[in-house]
Amino acid sequence: MARWWRGLPATIRFVVRAALLMAAFCSVLYYPYGDDSLAGRMFSRYLALVARISGGCLSLFDPHVQVAGTFITGRHALQIVLDCAALDALALFAVTVLAFPVAVRVKLIGLGAGILIISGFNVLRIVILYVVGTKSPEIFDFLHEDVMALLIVLVSVGCFAAWASRARNSSSSPRLAAHATSPV
Repeated sequence: MARWWRGLPATIRFVVRAALLMAAFCSVLYYPYGDDSLAGRMFSRYLALVARISGGCLSLFDPHVQVAGTFITGRHALQIVLDCAALDALALFAVTVLAFPVAVRVKLIGLGAGILIISGFNVLRIVILYVVGTKSPEIFDFLHEDVMALLIVLVSVGCFAAWASRARNSSSSPRLAAHATSPV
């Protein structure tokens, strides 16, 4: 079986690994956990953290902003829910990095940088949506559901493309090349 797997083109192995990892992540993310379960509490804390960080940024230019749990209130009200937390975009980035055939150290550096960039963009996305909600509420739904949903995925794909290009170039050194060709 291992010989058969290694005989497949590297691109096919990458796609299969990424698809399996994404399926596992989505199974964990979208499982209907109870509010009192450990996973349910962890997701709630993460959503509250995203709300606090986004609310903190918003309060820099809107003193009316308050955050309570996952709710951001002020001149416009937002609730941070699972779909707003960019976890699916983060997962898309993470699984492609984890499935990519390079050294673990290179993967960890990429994961750290990508998670920071995608999370930062998500906070910016929430700030923009709040401002649009206060200034042009008629375009809020379109911007929220269509434009920003696409942009967060594009940021995730862009982060992977930029990282993969650098990782591939860095793996051309003899030391990293040995790790890059080992089975994942």
